[in-house]
Amino acid sequence: MYDIAIVGAGPAGSTLARLLGARYRVLLVDRRRLDREHQQGEVAKACGGLLAPAAQAELARQGLGVPASVVTGPQLFAVRTLDLVADLERLYQRFYVNVDREAFDRWLVSLVPDRVETAFGWTLTALEPDTDGPFLRFRTADGASVGVRARCVIGADGASSLVRRLAFPTIPTPRRYTAIQAEFSIGAFDPHYGALFDSRLTDYYGWTIPKGDRLLVGAAFESSSHGVAARFAALVEGARSSGFGFGEEISRSAAQVTRPSSLLELCPGSGSILLAGEAAGFISPSSAEGISFALRSAAAVAGALEPGLAGADARYRAVAWPLALSVQAKALKASAIYGRVTRRAIMRSGLGSIPVGGGSRLAPVVVAQR
Repeated sequence: MYDIAIVGAGPAGSTLARLLGARYRVLLVDRRRLDREHQQGEVAKACGGLLAPAAQAELARQGLGVPASVVTGPQLFAVRTLDLVADLERLYQRFYVNVDREAFDRWLVSLVPDRVETAFGWTLTALEPDTDGPFLRFRTADGASVGVRARCVIGADGASSLVRRLAFPTIPTPRRYTAIQAEFSIGAFDPHYGALFDSRLTDYYGWTIPKGDRLLVGAAFESSSHGVAARFAALVEGARSSGFGFGEEISRSAAQVTRPSSLLELCPGSGSILLAGEAAGFISPSSAEGISFALRSAAAVAGALEPGLAGADARYRAVAWPLALSVQAKALKASAIYGRVTRRAIMRSGLGSIPVGGGSRLAPVVVAQR
């Protein structure tokens, strides 16, 4: 029997394994094959890969510095914001660290102590509560079925968390969105993080992020809406017509994203089953930024488990309140950003924006050829 089984080896799960591995017998599981180089066609996170200031602060607090092998360019210091319906554009100063998300996740996994047992390529299929500890069943990469028992299970398995659905079926879940992200070739890049708003296509937003000689174009659409692929194609064309220059599509990925709107939708867990990161509902409802919440919630769970397994759920709920309040504050911010009247009033006012001359579209910058 394991002391702790962690389902999901993203930023939340791998951070937990790193922080808990010296004290407990830990099993870290992920459906991705993180024990080998990423292969074409394998599951990859549809994520822009920007470390926001809050994520940078939490990495610093945990004593971590991102290695050069994880960082990609260009580094971005502004958000180019466009309301495609109202034909409004503003530039706002922000400070991000541009990373390769797959490489970032694998770097965090590399920090996990060797004594932590890992099972990559495993997919959770069942979770049964038991007085002796929860029993989990997994399907391995080669199709076999494996059973595992642990005294404590931590679900760090993201927006579509099966741990949450099986263990806490009666707790309201946040609205789910489908995030689609495509990679395009570029001969020139706009050195900004693009934020695209088009209420005809989605009540969330789209984004553009340059990565070397590629451009990521993504958007989130409510999962219950119809014609998601057509809506994404329309947003891509909207980005092109707004001055974002990019070539042919190279690849495409999709992922589920949650958007909490109430504290009742947050679920840190109880008893012998805890949740961290987006599985618990800790994600920004305004930008879908989740890395900082993953890192912070993992540190909160680890702190709650420091005195022992008994009573860890109550300790975690007590220390998770700042995270919950951060989510609530982001929800209030979202009401202003996504309200068409308030967003357009803010953009027209120019409040907080960087002045650009001439009132014309911002010109792309040529990528240096090597």
